[in-house]
Amino acid sequence: MKSKLTSKFNYVFVFTVVRTFLFSLEKLVIQRYISNQFNLVDYFLEITPVNLLTTFKLLKSSLLLSYELLTNLTCIDNLNLKTYKPQKRFTLVYVFSKINSASRITILINFKETMLIPSIASLYKDATWLEREVFDLFGIFFINHKDLRRILTDYGFKGFPLRKDFPLTGYIELRYNEDKKYVRYQRLILMQEYRFFNFLSPWKQYNVISN
Repeated sequence: MKSKLTSKFNYVFVFTVVRTFLFSLEKLVIQRYISNQFNLVDYFLEITPVNLLTTFKLLKSSLLLSYELLTNLTCIDNLNLKTYKPQKRFTLVYVFSKINSASRITILINFKETMLIPSIASLYKDATWLEREVFDLFGIFFINHKDLRRILTDYGFKGFPLRKDFPLTGYIELRYNEDKKYVRYQRLILMQEYRFFNFLSPWKQYNVISN
């Protein structure tokens, strides 16, 4: 009887999820984790940014869904993928969970580089810090965010370090000026010193020297 109720509840739950994301749903994957105490189900959804804020309001306030906690928010740069498309340059990954259970729902949003994403900080307070981190490292702008500024990099930092097109060496470097006795930023200068390369084999060098 318990398994039938559980399966029936899962069907109703999936129907509610599909209905909630009806106009923006692209893909739905369901994974079930069975343990001795709980029969857990995780949902993975891929949606479009259409009516994003309204959709997340339903996700939080719906009695059947009620995902009250934003566990994590991160971003993926798809620039180097073989299936890369300019319309799907970035992917935002939202991870929500329930407080009274261990159920989680992961929502993926693909969008192009110039698109502005609505902020959900008004719904989930911890999104204030997470959206600032995504903005700092990937350059994703969130609309209606009250304090969208850098949080990890230093003041005056240029560029977004976790983008795939950001150089590994960066654009500026921090150096100590011995004459003026202070630390300052300057443009990165890469210099190649003159080097002498000896391509002779170590076993043949003795014969060369002896001759």
